Amino acid sequence: MGKILVVDDSELTRFLLSKILVSGGHEVVGEAGDGLEALQKVKETDPDVVILDLLMPKMRGTQALVEIRKINPRIHVVVCSGDHQEHTVRDLVKKGASGFIIKPFKKDAVLQEIDSVMAGLPE
Repeated sequence: MGKILVVDDSELTRFLLSKILVSGGHEVVGEAGDGLEALQKVKETDPDVVILDLLMPKMRGTQALVEIRKINPRIHVVVCSGDHQEHTVRDLVKKGASGFIIKPFKKDAVLQEIDSVMAGLPE
């Protein structure tokens, strides 16, 4: 399974996502509470996938998405947000998002989205 970095300013959300991912056989290689910390963790952990919140302090998720893609374009970024309006999702895909998890999330939906993104990764 994949190496995943979980990025959200909510400690509870990070905890819940990590628990779900581990139960699905994935390895959580790190967590970050804001966009700037996320960039540092991406460099340190070299994840396959980053789950990224949009509304965070210090650096918004959309800006972090662009910067993550610059650091390593092979990393897949799955946005996790309550804002799932069509124009928002389209904009994120243009910026390089590989998937989208809608908050509040359900375990099955999270694992299905991550498994779908992981299916597109080279072995």
